[in-house]
Amino acid sequence: MKIAVFILLMLLYPLFLRLIEIWDIRAIPLILPYALASLSLIILVSEIGSFLMRKWNK
Repeated sequence: MKIAVFILLMLLYPLFLRLIEIWDIRAIPLILPYALASLSLIILVSEIGSFLMRKWNK
């Protein structure tokens, strides 16, 4: 599931570039920080979700 969300976020990269108004092809190196930010968001959300589920089940 996490891999599918990561791939979905990576497919939204062109939308991210339009959002921050970068139209130049030299923006390709920005994919690494975008990928790391996407991965960190996935990890944070999944860990917070698992924490809340553990608290809910008690």
